[in-house]
Amino acid sequence: MRPAIAILALALLAGGCSKDFSTTNMARYHDAGTRAESSRDYQGAEENYERALVWAGTEKVPPAMLSLTLYNLGRMKGHGCKFEEARELLLTSLALEEATSGPASTQISRRLFELARLFYDRKQYAEALPYYAQAIPMVRQLKLENENPVAFTDALQEYATSLRQTGDPQTAESLAAEVSNRRIQHADARPQYLIVRYTAICRSTTLVQAGRA
Repeated sequence: MRPAIAILALALLAGGCSKDFSTTNMARYHDAGTRAESSRDYQGAEENYERALVWAGTEKVPPAMLSLTLYNLGRMKGHGCKFEEARELLLTSLALEEATSGPASTQISRRLFELARLFYDRKQYAEALPYYAQAIPMVRQLKLENENPVAFTDALQEYATSLRQTGDPQTAESLAAEVSNRRIQHADARPQYLIVRYTAICRSTTLVQAGRA
């Protein structure tokens, strides 16, 4: 991602909110991106989220909406195998969330988990590890681990795998035990969202797994 986008995000943070934001061009393009994403047209979603971000430079945008657009565009870039752009967009969204919602929130944890998955799904365990290490304690701190138990348990499993792959089998085993207990405890739980997993090789269809952190 170009540095200008990061500057844009920080500049718009102090820009205030539009009185009728729902009618702005940014909102229209973001909604179009959401519709394309729901149809699994990830290229179309990327194009619309990108247009929304361009319009954000000329309209007063609520910080939460700007952060969400950066986050959504980052995910779509990742599904298009534009991994470096994806990382930069997700990091910018994370920084904006931290500046607006404080040191810990549901939205911050979602961005941390997304960054973790961006690396984990490509077997870059060392790069994924710091994001799991931040996100999982944050979810526990917010007492949200049972709001979406399937997704949280899957994230614990991925964290354990990352630890094992990077030379910390002892901590990995303790997490593996918790994962087993949670799977028994929440045996009847169902995922609340769909997570679209990232792939190292671009494909015409994207792997989809149940659950979203």
